[in-house]
Amino acid sequence: MAQDLAIAYRELYRAKFRAEVLAGTRVPFLVPLHLLGLWILPTLYLAIPHKNRPWLYQARWLVLAAVVGFNLHMICNVSSHNFGTAYFTGLIAAWGIIWNLALLVWTRPQWEAKRVDIRKTRKQDDTNDGQYEKPGNSIPVAVSGNGHTTKSTRGQQSSRGPYSESDTDSAEENSGEETDFTRASGVESDEHATNGVEAVNGVKGRQKRNTKADLPASPPETPEELGNDGGDSMSTLQKYVKYIPAEEYDLQKMAARSREFEYYWQEYPEDASFLVRLDWAFDIVSTFRMTGWNWANRCLPPYEPPPKLGRIQLPLSSIGPQRSAQGYSRELSYTKFFLTRFFLNVVPSYLIIDLCAVYMTADPYFILGPEHGQPVPAHLASLSPLVLSFLRTTFSFVAVVSALQLSLNAGALALAFIPPVPQILGFRVHPWHMPTGFGSFSQVLDRGLAGFWGAWWHQTFRFGFSAPTRWLIRAGYVQRGTTGEQVVAALVAFLQSGFLHASGSYSTVPRGSKWWLPPLFFLLAGLGTTLQSWLARSVFRRWIKKMPRPARRLGNLVFVLAWMWMTSWALVDDFGRCGLWLYEPVPVSVARALGVGPTLDRRVWRLERDFWPWWHWGRHWWDTGLGV
Repeated sequence: MAQDLAIAYRELYRAKFRAEVLAGTRVPFLVPLHLLGLWILPTLYLAIPHKNRPWLYQARWLVLAAVVGFNLHMICNVSSHNFGTAYFTGLIAAWGIIWNLALLVWTRPQWEAKRVDIRKTRKQDDTNDGQYEKPGNSIPVAVSGNGHTTKSTRGQQSSRGPYSESDTDSAEENSGEETDFTRASGVESDEHATNGVEAVNGVKGRQKRNTKADLPASPPETPEELGNDGGDSMSTLQKYVKYIPAEEYDLQKMAARSREFEYYWQEYPEDASFLVRLDWAFDIVSTFRMTGWNWANRCLPPYEPPPKLGRIQLPLSSIGPQRSAQGYSRELSYTKFFLTRFFLNVVPSYLIIDLCAVYMTADPYFILGPEHGQPVPAHLASLSPLVLSFLRTTFSFVAVVSALQLSLNAGALALAFIPPVPQILGFRVHPWHMPTGFGSFSQVLDRGLAGFWGAWWHQTFRFGFSAPTRWLIRAGYVQRGTTGEQVVAALVAFLQSGFLHASGSYSTVPRGSKWWLPPLFFLLAGLGTTLQSWLARSVFRRWIKKMPRPARRLGNLVFVLAWMWMTSWALVDDFGRCGLWLYEPVPVSVARALGVGPTLDRRVWRLERDFWPWWHWGRHWWDTGLGV
C-alpha cells in the first residue's frame, strides 16, 4: 500500500540520517550553534556603535564573510531527521546570507533605521502652557479651553526613512494602485460637531465621556491662531484622530495614560548601555518584515509613533487604517487578536493541512517524486494524466498555503501569549506589530501574477529581496520608474527566492533532489509576471479597457492558474523528491480519527519519537546543543 510506502520511507530516511551523523558527513541542526549566522553574529556586530568609527564600519565585511561561509557550510552539511526542519535548514541558511547582505551592505541601520518604541513619560514644566514636543516626531500643539489649536509646527517626520520601500516600487507592485497611508487626508468636517475639548491639559472639569465630536469641527477662522501653517496642523491631527474607535476615544483615559508613557522614534541608541543597544540590534535583525520600523514593507498598515494632542498621547489605533490596500490587517486588542487568528486562521489551516496530508501520503508522487516507479493507487488510476497533474498541483498549492498560514499565525499567537516571551519582549510582541501573513486574494484577481507575488503572497522576505534594487537605484546604476528598474527588481527578487528554495532542496536527507529546478520555477514566475504586465499594458490594452471588471478579473485568474499549472512542476516535483510531504504537520489527526481519506494508517497521534528535539553531544563544546 502507498501508505505503507510513506511509513517505510520515513524510517529509511531517518536511519540514513543517523548513519551520516555517526559517520561525520552530516551534522544535525543545533540550537544555538546554527543560529549564529542568521541572528547571533549580526546582532552582536550591530550592538557595537560604528557611526564614528570608520574602521569598525569596514569590519562589517569580515562579519559578512564569516556569515556567508558559515551559512554555506550549513547548506552543504547540516540536516535533520525532522523532514520539515531538514528543508528549512537550507532555507534559513540561505536567508541568513540574503538578510545579512541587506543589513550590512545594502543599508546602514545605525544611520537610517529607527523603530517605534514606548517609554515612561518625561516630566514637563508646568509653565509651558500645554506645549509638548517629542524628539524626532513632534506635532507640538497647545489646546486652549475652547479646543482650538494655538500653535503647531509644520512637517511631521515621515515614518519612511531614506532606505524605505518607497525608494522604489519593486516589480511585485507596479500596478499604480499603491496608497501611501502616511499621507492620508483629514476627515470631512462635521457641521454639527461641538467645538470644545475641556481640560485637555489638566483633565478635570467635565466628567462625561469625550467623543470624536469634541474635536474642532474645522480650523480656526484666523491663520494666526495656528501659526504660519494655517489649518494644516488641524488636518494633520484629524488624519490621526479619525482612525480611533469610539470605544477608545476617551480623552480623560488617554490623558491619564499619557502621564505614564509615550511613543517615540528610537534611532540607534549609541550612547545607551550595551543591553539597550543589544535589544535594538536584535529587534532589527529578527524583524524580517520590519513591522514597527521606518523600513516597514509598504504593503502593510502604516507604522509610526502616535502623536500627542497637547499633552494627550493618542493610542496606537490613531495610526491607521488598520487594513492596507493590499489586504494586510492587524488587530489592536489582544482578545480580538486571539479570536481572529485562532478561529479564522489556525483552526481552518489545521484541518485543511491535516486533510491534505491524508490524501498526499497515499500517493507515491508526494513520497518519492515523479520518478517514484510505484503503482498509482486505485482511486487515482482512472484519472487522465492532465487531470492527475492538475489534482497534484492543487493539493501541493493548498498544502503550502495552509502550512504557511498555520505556522505564521500559530507563531504569532505563541509570541503574544506563551510565557516568558511576552514578559521578555513586551511591546515588541503587541498585536500592532503582527499583521496578517497574507494579503487579499482580490489582488490576484485585479493584477494577475503581479498581484499574486507582490501583494497576496506572504511578504516575509520582501525587504531583503528588494534591498539590492533600492541600493542600485540610490547608487545611480538603475533609473527609477523605468522598465529597466522593473526588470532588474523582478530578476533580483526571483533569483534570491530561487536560491532560498534550492538551498532547502539541497539540505534534505534524500540525495535524489534536483536543487537546480526550484530556481527555474521562480525565474519562470518572474517571466510570467513581466509577460502578463506587458501584454496587458501594450498589446491588449484597448480591449481590456472595454471589458467589464468581472471579465478582466476572470482573465487574470485564468492566466495565473494556467501559468502556475504549467510551471509549478519545477518546484512541487522537487518537494516530493526531498521527502518534504513526509513531515507530520499536525499532532492530532482529525481526518484520520473520522476515517476520512484513502489510508490504512489511522494513528490519530502523529508526533513520533523522532519528531521531538533531543540533546546532541558533539565532538566539541560548540557543536553540542539542542538537536531539532
